[in-house]
Amino acid sequence: MKFYTTVLILILFAIGSIFLFSTSKKQSIKIGILTSQTGTMSANEKPISDMLKSAVEAINKEGGIKNHKIEILEFDGKSDAAEFKKGANALLDQGAVALFGCWTSASRKEVKEVVEKRQSILFYPLQYEGFESSPNIIYLGLSANQQINPTIDFISTNFGENIYLIGSNYIYPKAANLYINELAKLTKLNVVGERYFSLAETDFGNLFEELKAKKTNAIINTLNGDTNRAFFKQLKESGLDASSLPVFSLSVDENSLEDLSKDDNGSSMLAHYATWGYFDSMRSNHDELSSLFGKHQKTKITDAMFSAYLGIEFFKQAVLKSKNIDSLEILRNLKRTSAAIGELIFYVDAKNSHVHRNVFIGKVTPQNQFQSVWQTSGIVTPKPYPSFKERSFWDERVDEIYKSFGNRWEQKDEL
Repeated sequence: MKFYTTVLILILFAIGSIFLFSTSKKQSIKIGILTSQTGTMSANEKPISDMLKSAVEAINKEGGIKNHKIEILEFDGKSDAAEFKKGANALLDQGAVALFGCWTSASRKEVKEVVEKRQSILFYPLQYEGFESSPNIIYLGLSANQQINPTIDFISTNFGENIYLIGSNYIYPKAANLYINELAKLTKLNVVGERYFSLAETDFGNLFEELKAKKTNAIINTLNGDTNRAFFKQLKESGLDASSLPVFSLSVDENSLEDLSKDDNGSSMLAHYATWGYFDSMRSNHDELSSLFGKHQKTKITDAMFSAYLGIEFFKQAVLKSKNIDSLEILRNLKRTSAAIGELIFYVDAKNSHVHRNVFIGKVTPQNQFQSVWQTSGIVTPKPYPSFKERSFWDERVDEIYKSFGNRWEQKDEL
C-alpha cells in the first residue's frame, strides 16, 4: 500500500510539474495599446498603433523578452478623452503591465489620473506643451524646450529676431507660445504678433498684410490639421514664399505634409521648415526601422511613430532588468534606461521621466519630404519646467490656459 501511495504521489508531482512548466512557458507579457481607431483623431493615431505592433512582432519573432512573448491588448479611444480614461482602466483590468498611446493633451491628462492611481505606466509618444512631470508617464516626444529653443536659435542666426506666432485655438499652441513669449524676454527675440484660428478656419483675412507691415522675419506655426492647407496656400498667394518669410512648423509631420500637399503638389509648402526629433528621410541610416518598414516602403515614419518605437525599446530594456514582470518593478527600472538606434543614444531622465533627444530642423524638398538641414550637436536635456521661472509660475499660467477652454482640460476640437 505504501508503495502505491508513493507512486501516486510521484505521478501527481510529475503531472503538476508538466502543468506548471507548460503554463509558465505560455505566460505572456501583456501591454495595452490605447489609440483612436475611429473618430477625428484616427488618421493621426493609427500609425502609432501600427508602429507598436510592428515593433512587438519583431521582438516576438526573436523569442520575446526572457522567453515571454508580448501580448497586445487594444482599446479604441474613439477620439474622446473620456473613452481614453475608460480604456486605461479596462486594459489594466485585463492585466496590461504598461500602456502605450494617447495623442491629445486631454486624453493624456485623463490617463495620467489612472496610471498614477493604479501605479502603472503610460508611454506617451507625442511632442507636447510641457509643464507636466509624472513618475508614471514616460514622455517620449520632444518637450517644449527641446523643440522650441533650437527653432528660435536657428531663426535668429539665419533670418532675424522678428517672429510672428500663429496657432490653432487650443491648449498646445497657447502653452507653447506662453513659453516663447517668456523666453523672448530673456533674449533678442521680438514677438511682433500672435494670432489663433479655429481648426476649421479657411480665411486668414488681413493676417498676411499684418505680417508684411510688422517686418516679420519668420513665423512659428502651431496650426494643426487641414487649417495648414488654407494657410500655406494663402501665404503664397499673398506673395510671401519661403525665401521671403519662412514658416517653422511644430505640428506638421511627414504624414500631414503629404496630405496637405495634394492640392498643389507641395508647391505652397516648398522650402518651409519643421522641427522634430526624427524625419523619415533618416530611416535608411537606421537598420532597426528599415527592417520594420523597409527602406523604400511608402509608409512614412513620423517623429511620433519613432517615439513609439523608442517606448517599446525602453520597455524591453526595463523588463530585462526586472526580476518580476509587474508595473512597479518595470517602472523602477525605466529610470535612466537607454536605447541605441543607429549612431544615436536616447535615455529616460531619472528625475522628470522625459527622454533626452537629438533635435533636427528639416526643410521641405521638391520630393515633398523633410530633409534635415540642421541638428543639435548632441542630446538635448528635457526641461518640462523651464528653470528661468519658478514652477509655480508655469503651473498657474498653464492652469489658466486649461480653464479658458471650459470644463477641466476637455475641448471638443482639441487635437
